[in-house]
Amino acid sequence: MAKKTTTTKRTTVERRERRDITKICAFWGILLSGVAMFIGFIISLLQLVGVTISWANTLRGICSMVSMIALLIAVAIPAYDYVRGKKKGWKIAYWAALVAYICGIIGIGFTL
Repeated sequence: MAKKTTTTKRTTVERRERRDITKICAFWGILLSGVAMFIGFIISLLQLVGVTISWANTLRGICSMVSMIALLIAVAIPAYDYVRGKKKGWKIAYWAALVAYICGIIGIGFTL
């Protein structure tokens, strides 16, 4: 008599490793974004007080771009985990939104 074998999509260890990667990306994404936004905040405060720095607007734009890229990393991986088990339409929507976001980041880079 043939044995019935069942397979699971992922083992417990694979799930735990995937969650760890998600947590790592989320932590570093929010940390980098927070630092970049804080630098932009300091530059804005300096300009408000009257300190003029010739390259301040460029640095603020770069900080904004770094923040957006860091948040992309923090959000893209968990979002992909969400759509991984969904139907094809969800995956298409994910990739379309990801490409649109990246194009927006590149577009902001052109204005620097």
